[in-house]
Amino acid sequence: MRTLQRIESGEVTPRSYTIKLIFAALGIDVFDKEVDLTNGLPGTGSPAKQRLHMFYAYLIDLFNFKTNAMKKLTILSFFFLTLCTLIFTACLSTKSTVSKNTDLVGTWQLMRNGVVDTNYGGQNGLIRYKIITAERFTVTDVMPKSKSMWAAFSGPYWLDKQKGSYVELIEIAGEGYQKYNDGTKGVYEYSIQDSVWHVKGVNVPYDEYWKRVK
Repeated sequence: MRTLQRIESGEVTPRSYTIKLIFAALGIDVFDKEVDLTNGLPGTGSPAKQRLHMFYAYLIDLFNFKTNAMKKLTILSFFFLTLCTLIFTACLSTKSTVSKNTDLVGTWQLMRNGVVDTNYGGQNGLIRYKIITAERFTVTDVMPKSKSMWAAFSGPYWLDKQKGSYVELIEIAGEGYQKYNDGTKGVYEYSIQDSVWHVKGVNVPYDEYWKRVK
């Protein structure tokens, strides 16, 4: 064991006799017969296990700074810098995904003629709300006087701030709105100013203004 430690630390150069003793301990006669290494070293298990063992040994050796210290420090530094970069990039990506739609998150009330519409569809007291979360939208009609509400439709949406586009996909439709649940994405141009959200349809005939109420 002491001899192996001295060889590993670079204190001595192993002689052929020493190498022969080491291989003999491993059950390999490298001087008297040809060794078949296609299935790994004898006594080390399958090739996969042998490769895993060699990788583990190499990894442990990276932290042995008695030999090739600078080279090992360079390898470890590169590894940890790469790992930190990947983690940092993943965090930024997650943060961007979560916060990309915060401008729209909240509750919006449909407007008409510059003011909030309290008679949607000509029905006295009917209000239409659009509720936006980080990933989905829901349109609901509410009648406060009778304490009633009706779900119109809901689904995922996508926001492209650079292009100024807002896209909706209706996945769930309430009674009377099933015809809109046909898998077609509604594409809109949008802008937000003074808590007013303006959407103008690109492939749908809508030009709406919504007032943020929460």
